[in-house]
Amino acid sequence: MNWSNVLLIFRREGMDQLRDRRTLFMVVFFPILLYPLIGAGVLQFAAALQEKPRRVVIVGAEHLPAEPPLLDAEGTGFNPALFDSPAEAGRLEVERQPDDGPWGRPDRREQAVRGGEASAVMVIPADLPEQFRAKDDVAIPIHYKSVDETSQITYLRLREALDRWKTGIVEERRKQDHLPAGYAQPIEVRALDAATAQEVGGNVWGRIFPFLLVLMSLTGAFYPAVDLCAGEKERGTMETLLISPAGRAEIVMGKFLAVLVASVTTAVLNLVSMGLTGLQMAQRASGFGGADPARQAAAALAPPTLQSALWMIVLLIPLAAFFSAICLALAAMARSMKEGQYYMTPLYLICLPLIFLTMAPGIELNPFYSIVPVTGVALLLRALIVGDYATAFRYFPLVLIPTLVYAWLALRWAVEQFQDEEVLFRESERFNLVQWLRSLVRDRGPRPTSTQAVLAFALIISASWLFAQSTMAMGMETGLGAVAAGQSLILLVPMGMAFLLTTDPLGTLRLRRAHARYFGLAAAMAVAFNPVAAELSRLVQWTFPISDATRELLQSLMFGESGIAPTLLVLALLPAICEEAAFRGFILSGLQSGRRTRSAIVLSALLFGFLHVFLSLFQQLFNATLLGVFLGLLAIRSRSLWPGVLFHALNNGFAIGLGAWAGWLGRVGVVDLVYLNAEEGLYHRPWVAVGAVASAALFAYLWKVDRPDAGEA
Repeated sequence: MNWSNVLLIFRREGMDQLRDRRTLFMVVFFPILLYPLIGAGVLQFAAALQEKPRRVVIVGAEHLPAEPPLLDAEGTGFNPALFDSPAEAGRLEVERQPDDGPWGRPDRREQAVRGGEASAVMVIPADLPEQFRAKDDVAIPIHYKSVDETSQITYLRLREALDRWKTGIVEERRKQDHLPAGYAQPIEVRALDAATAQEVGGNVWGRIFPFLLVLMSLTGAFYPAVDLCAGEKERGTMETLLISPAGRAEIVMGKFLAVLVASVTTAVLNLVSMGLTGLQMAQRASGFGGADPARQAAAALAPPTLQSALWMIVLLIPLAAFFSAICLALAAMARSMKEGQYYMTPLYLICLPLIFLTMAPGIELNPFYSIVPVTGVALLLRALIVGDYATAFRYFPLVLIPTLVYAWLALRWAVEQFQDEEVLFRESERFNLVQWLRSLVRDRGPRPTSTQAVLAFALIISASWLFAQSTMAMGMETGLGAVAAGQSLILLVPMGMAFLLTTDPLGTLRLRRAHARYFGLAAAMAVAFNPVAAELSRLVQWTFPISDATRELLQSLMFGESGIAPTLLVLALLPAICEEAAFRGFILSGLQSGRRTRSAIVLSALLFGFLHVFLSLFQQLFNATLLGVFLGLLAIRSRSLWPGVLFHALNNGFAIGLGAWAGWLGRVGVVDLVYLNAEEGLYHRPWVAVGAVASAALFAYLWKVDRPDAGEA
């Protein structure tokens, strides 16, 4: 073997892999940038969507002994000493019911668990004190539903608490009778599972079916889309199709329907195949004999009911439409089948975490998850499979409508791709690092491109995420200094890219003077919107509560011992400058290139909201996005960054200075006229209504009246 020939061919093939910079970016750099985004997003989901307290009904709690205590002093929760931390105990809320009422009947307790009225029901025997005095073993029944993850987790926590309570009882007995350690256990927990055999089988398939169906829908859409777009380019038939009488939108719609049929067919065939396999395995298991394990195995392997299967097919159509449109738009960018295959990796990297999220314990369908792409559909599929039709039908419209909207937006993107011939027929781009760096300087324009704007956002998130991880690894405290350093990264990325990639960095960052009326409008909007923002925050936190640890951290940052001046500087003024330069400066300028102004404003506002999700709190997504729309419009109309900086600083400053402001109002005796809850910053409803009307009027003035250019919006 001639190794010189081997090395020559190796070098040739290696260079061939690196010849196209778009392919190189999608294969190498895009996944590297994506992992910090995924990591930050997963952590924010875990931190923001804390597990809600679960309701535990204790029937006959009046029969519990005083020592050792099972409940807390108020009787509304369990004794914190029975858990690893008080926070663990706080996740179980106790409701006491007498055993001589309706809850004394077993059918009432089972109905409560099956209907979700209670996560678990624990029954205390009426003769418990006598049994303790007689030193008899005691059985405490616990009703729960094993196919409901929240009910199962509640049951396991109850078992843990009762085990520790039992240890305390044993210790008391041992001391009284002078017995050695290892004395007999006095408490026996008797589990009463309310789940039927069909529900147990649905729980098994409910963990497998959604994952495989979503994955098969994506796979069934991707490969046909690549063949219908990149494959046609290789075969030389794309040009013939484009010069036909059919319009570009008609061509896209035809291809979209073909890909949609392929995706749905793939998913349905997998559904049928898995169902038949499960049915066959269930029949085999039931043929092993009449023993309970055989019957349980047969029930667990039984496929979903026909009603569930029909609803799953209905739900698969909008999901497949979403995947088909996304894959068609990506395939239109591919120059060849080979390049199209490379786009599969980042697509999977984005979709898989959204699917795996549904398999995490305690994750259940709610209004937020309903609007999350892929995740909402997967959770709804699971509800249909396990037979939880009440939950499934309640959230069916909330999942279906957003999925259809996402599919429509993706289809519009695919049409735009087909209308841009530079995307359809781009030439091979041999990548050379030196030449590429030279072209960045030589070919730069006065404003960044939309691609550079999105890249700036990804770099901001990645750099901030890596900085946060490094500070945690070094054991640094999360104080004002760390916040200031993190904000400086948000500023350095757009500034560096503006000076490197544009010929007019000051114009790109909108570092111009603005008319005085825009500063007045920004200040008026900050005051008017403050009651509305407080009310919206209350509603968001009511739906998605903030954990106690996160709340304490925010309180220590905002109302710590650093003093009001440093806190306002770091948490109000510095974020206003850094975030406005990034999002209303570089990113908005880049998104304006080739797009309508309103689209650029909305996109920059969404990115601004996602920044707060990744780096701060998920609960800030809605308010930050809403404020981002106004700030984007203000930057466009004023042609300057500074009015937005003023609004941003005032908005943050109102939250930080709430205590001092409320204290002054209290001293003059009018705090109760302004605030419904001064500690939380909640205003009386009339002030909220006045603020909403004033904010809408100011926004309408900025949008409709104060238009320096009629064609701008």
